[in-house]
Amino acid sequence: MPVRRSIYALSLAEVQAFTDALNTLKQSGVYDQFVTRHHTAMMTFTPTSQSVRNAAHKGPSFLPWHRQSLLEFESALAAILPDFGIPYWPWEADAALPDPKQALIWTADYFGGNGLQSNGWYVQDGPFVSWQAIILNSSTGQLVPRSRTGLIRKFAVDTGATTLPTQADVTDCLTESQYDHSPWIDSQTTSPSFRNRIEGFLRHTGESSTQARMHGRVHRWVGGDMGVSTSPNDPIFWLHHSNVDRIWSVWQASGHATDYLPVTGGPAGHNLNDALLGLATSGVTPASLLDITALGYSYA
Repeated sequence: MPVRRSIYALSLAEVQAFTDALNTLKQSGVYDQFVTRHHTAMMTFTPTSQSVRNAAHKGPSFLPWHRQSLLEFESALAAILPDFGIPYWPWEADAALPDPKQALIWTADYFGGNGLQSNGWYVQDGPFVSWQAIILNSSTGQLVPRSRTGLIRKFAVDTGATTLPTQADVTDCLTESQYDHSPWIDSQTTSPSFRNRIEGFLRHTGESSTQARMHGRVHRWVGGDMGVSTSPNDPIFWLHHSNVDRIWSVWQASGHATDYLPVTGGPAGHNLNDALLGLATSGVTPASLLDITALGYSYA
């Protein structure tokens, strides 16, 4: 059974084996298939006549969709690293550092650092400097290779995400009493809703109206390739979502194991027994993704 550990609990040799495996997936073309599926899911609106919600975001399926995507990615990794659990990045711990931009994960031995502003914000070091992202061609609507190699990161440049979520933010998120709430969208006020809160939309009284929250804040804090529909271009995506999934598993273990909503009556692709859209595996439902023990993995 794969055990997903903090990236900081891995030995340097394990980190290198993981980043080497990511490079192997990238070179084989398998990696880019995950980027494409994530982008396609974001472009699949539910319902199709509105852009308020898509197959994987801004609605109840956000957490199960990404849980299944993590499982599929873990399965792809297993061909290279058998029984290896995708590490999680505890960004709430790094938020407490004097400067989160100097966290260990951003060193050359781990995931490489910030982009260099004078060079278009391209990352200058680490194991992914030679990667060629696939990006959206706004004219054709197709995904195409970027004209130059390298990943783009812009730490804390986005004025709506100048800090990472803290442990206090995580603790507060875990107090939400219900998985989600009608009208099942990305509302700043729809409450109680654990999904809406952890995805980053629900704002509590007294919180800044200019700062993003939780999952969304992390994407925007890293910025660059992490800030768009093709965000899996940056491998930190998987460690970020492993942490989001871990927090969901903690909430589930606190008495909410089967509390997914809506059961019925919600938008297509978001009800308990609806097939999730845009994944490599067909027929997977939120109901089939609620028990991580049954799914064969755990968090350390």
